[in-house]
Amino acid sequence: MNTIQKFVACLMLGLVVLTYSCKKDDDPVGCNYATEVQDEINALSAAATTYGNDPSTANCNAYKTAYQNYLNALEDHIDCAALSGQQAELQAAINQAQAELDNFQC
Repeated sequence: MNTIQKFVACLMLGLVVLTYSCKKDDDPVGCNYATEVQDEINALSAAATTYGNDPSTANCNAYKTAYQNYLNALEDHIDCAALSGQQAELQAAINQAQAELDNFQC
C-alpha cells in the first residue's frame, strides 16, 4: 500500500469511528455534530476516492480543500461537543488531523 492509500484508509477509518461513536441517544437535543457535518464528510469521502483513483495534483488539492472544510466544520461544533463531554477528544483529533494535513504534500 502506498502512502496515499494508507492516508486515505486511516482517514476513512477515523471518519467511521467519529461518526458512529458520536451518535448517542443522550446527546443534547439539536446538538449532534457528527450529523451536522455530514455534508463535509460526504465531500471528503468523494474527494478521497477521486484522489485515490487518480492521484493528480488537481485531485490532491481538491482532497486537501475538502479535508480542511471538514476540519473547519468540526471546529464550528466544538461547543456542541462540550455539551456531550467530548470537547477534549474532538479538539485533540482535530489538532492531530490538522497537523497531518499541513504536512501532506501534493
